[in-house]
Amino acid sequence: MKTALFLLGAFAVCVIAAALVDVVPAARTWLLRIGIGSLPPEKAREAMCKKTLRWLRKMPAVPISDQTRFTLPERLRGTYKSRKVQSWQLAALMLGAGQAGQREALQAVQDRLLTGDGAWKQPVDRPDIALLAYALLRFAPDTDAVRPAMDAVYAFLCAQADGGTVPYDPRTTNKRFVDTVGMICPFLSLYAKTYDAPEAAALALRQLEEYTRLGLHPATGLPSHAIRVPDGAPLGVYGWGRGCGWYALALSEMLRCGVSEALEPAAAYARAVMACQQPNGAWSRQLLAEAGGETSGTAMLGHLLAQLYFRTGEEKLRISAQKAERFLYTAVRTNGEVDYAQGDTKGVGFYSARMTPSPAALGFALLLSEELNT
Repeated sequence: MKTALFLLGAFAVCVIAAALVDVVPAARTWLLRIGIGSLPPEKAREAMCKKTLRWLRKMPAVPISDQTRFTLPERLRGTYKSRKVQSWQLAALMLGAGQAGQREALQAVQDRLLTGDGAWKQPVDRPDIALLAYALLRFAPDTDAVRPAMDAVYAFLCAQADGGTVPYDPRTTNKRFVDTVGMICPFLSLYAKTYDAPEAAALALRQLEEYTRLGLHPATGLPSHAIRVPDGAPLGVYGWGRGCGWYALALSEMLRCGVSEALEPAAAYARAVMACQQPNGAWSRQLLAEAGGETSGTAMLGHLLAQLYFRTGEEKLRISAQKAERFLYTAVRTNGEVDYAQGDTKGVGFYSARMTPSPAALGFALLLSEELNT
């Protein structure tokens, strides 16, 4: 009898513990959403900047699972969240902080990432580090001091290029992802401009041209998640929100670097995405769906429209970018986090149902907001 009671008690404790593991985060999310969107624009930007600086000092753990119930097994296995720094998430924070003039914070990040000789402390082994390199190079007070790191990224991208363009993963060289366009084209364009390397500019243009030619839907003008080369078969869905944002980021930063060849596709793409913008200024996690708004993609698309407006003066671009900015303010928590960002994609065609704050959403939202107000 005592043994049975002991086992029953132990089982009850385990059930309660497992429930609390799920209930506490859910309650915390509910509490942190109290007052969301209530900050006036100036206060929202201030809160976003403070949170960006805090996360630059210590990146938060990012959920990598969509589960919200009975998460204890995943937590025990260490597969629920990850503190491993994702280069593109950190790069987004750096771009936002740099646009806000927080150069000391960026210097601290550079000191963590690079040696005194300007080389990477960790080996370059993934193409997504190119966006991090772009953020470092764009705001570096001395571009020669960071050149060893920049050369290493450029050499890596050249070595990975298969058939003239760079795959997202060296193990899948027969696919090209829209993510890669957004992650490497800004770096290659700035590297070419900074160090007089026309071959880098040519690689960026090949990457952009290939996706523009094969990856955009003929009717909507929106990119697919990936394409199969050499036949150009689309993989995943057309119009995935953050995927559309990656293509927009490539165009906007190439324009910033003075790449004239990006102007025509950028203008055409702006028309395509503006046709999908919701009345509240947002873009959905699937642009052709009329359900809710997703903050990371909205910030990236709004950023492109702002960059185009600065170059063309077209009033409709400014209006659209400002509508996106206003939507983003409605997703700013009182602690500065930008909520309702789609979680990590699990693979081509497998998209997260989770909508939570993310470093990328915060960084890109701050970038857009600072651009439009400074």
